[in-house]
Amino acid sequence: MAEAKRLLREKVLSLRAAMNRDERTMYSQKIQGLVTQTPEFLEANTIMLFLNFRDEIETTELTQQVLDLGKRLVLPRCAPKGMLILSQIRDLEKDIEPGRWGIREPKLEGLTRVLPEEIDCIVVPGVAFDRQGNRLGYGGGYYDRLFERVRETTPKIALAFHCQIVESIPVEVYDKKIDALITERGIMRFD
Repeated sequence: MAEAKRLLREKVLSLRAAMNRDERTMYSQKIQGLVTQTPEFLEANTIMLFLNFRDEIETTELTQQVLDLGKRLVLPRCAPKGMLILSQIRDLEKDIEPGRWGIREPKLEGLTRVLPEEIDCIVVPGVAFDRQGNRLGYGGGYYDRLFERVRETTPKIALAFHCQIVESIPVEVYDKKIDALITERGIMRFD
């Protein structure tokens, strides 16, 4: 199972990396626009997002929009043992620093922790997704562990480029499903 996941990660990450910058920017803007139209986003007061890394969907504009709308923005910081520290962000310039692996994360100094059960909507990254709501992450289990700690009713929305959708994801017992997937081609919902 681990080998199948590794090979799938390699394949999909190479497809994503092959996209040109203009395409990535255009699709990212479309995806961010679709996120802001969902009832999950509109009705949420506390929204957890991620800041993009390498060739992921660009999310900086979306995170700023959450702040501009007066909603509570939560970003994750990687911690040991596959855990995420959730922190409220008030200013993207002042509250962010390069963290582990160079990912933009909340600064440790002055960190305002947020409990998982306070989150109304989670927007997550991932490597690959299938049409049954399965998600393949980067292999650390960070989001699967987080999903166990949020309210059961908290919507989990993933963002991806269409090229990241595959026929099926190898699933293990600890892998958690998402509720929706947004690509440049639209929104897919899963029961």
